[in-house]
Amino acid sequence: MRLLDSIKGLFGGAKDKATEVAGTAVAAAAPLAEQAKAAASTAAEKAGELAGQAKEAVTGLADQHGDKVTEAVSSATAFVSDKTGGKLDSVTGAVEGATEKAVDALKSDPPAAL
Repeated sequence: MRLLDSIKGLFGGAKDKATEVAGTAVAAAAPLAEQAKAAASTAAEKAGELAGQAKEAVTGLADQHGDKVTEAVSSATAFVSDKTGGKLDSVTGAVEGATEKAVDALKSDPPAAL
């Protein structure tokens, strides 16, 4: 019986030690979790700021050069239409429409949707 009692004592002591270590780990992890939460919040704020700056930059470019882009695509599609005898007009028309929509969507004052 003494051997069995010794084994029970070892396991009981191990259980107590494991509980103690787990408690210490939880106590140590709590501040780290708070730090991680704060860092994530700061990163999200910064990402939002950078996204806003990128949108402003793209909007400025669309306002400044959007007409040049649509004119260049129009010229290119006219060239393709001329060289193919109009066989690809449905495709080139779709490209022109998509380009115009994209540029308009990026402008600071997009035209009203029809």
